[in-house]
Amino acid sequence: MTVQVQVNVRPLIQDRIAAQIPAFKEVAGASSLTAILQGRLSESGCYIFREKNAPEANELVNAISQRVIVSIGLVIVVRNVKDAHGNDADDISFNLQNSLKTALLGWQPEAGSDPMQFGGGGLVSFANGYHIWKDTFITQQFIRAT
Repeated sequence: MTVQVQVNVRPLIQDRIAAQIPAFKEVAGASSLTAILQGRLSESGCYIFREKNAPEANELVNAISQRVIVSIGLVIVVRNVKDAHGNDADDISFNLQNSLKTALLGWQPEAGSDPMQFGGGGLVSFANGYHIWKDTFITQQFIRAT
């Protein structure tokens, strides 16, 4: 039996963001929001994690071939230190969101993955001086057993 499993695209995405968006002073994986916020100063950061794997139905008889939709979460953290209303932080976050789209849309993380698509985004939190936004990017891969 031959088995083909997914490639972990999270570190590939992390490397691409670190190389293409110098405005992020930190680009890393994420274990929790608490860990991300510990020790933060005013630098902007991007934190990447696998959000969801959604398999489609098997396409074969007597073997397995499933398309898996892979959702990757990217958390943008901007510290608001200048404006009590948060306008500066929101504008900085908006520009960083567009930088992520420029770096990732249409990019193929590895040969077995489809090009990246935008899956949406939204405000996570805007409190205690932090503007925290999460965007989702999507690719598709196949898993097989023959």
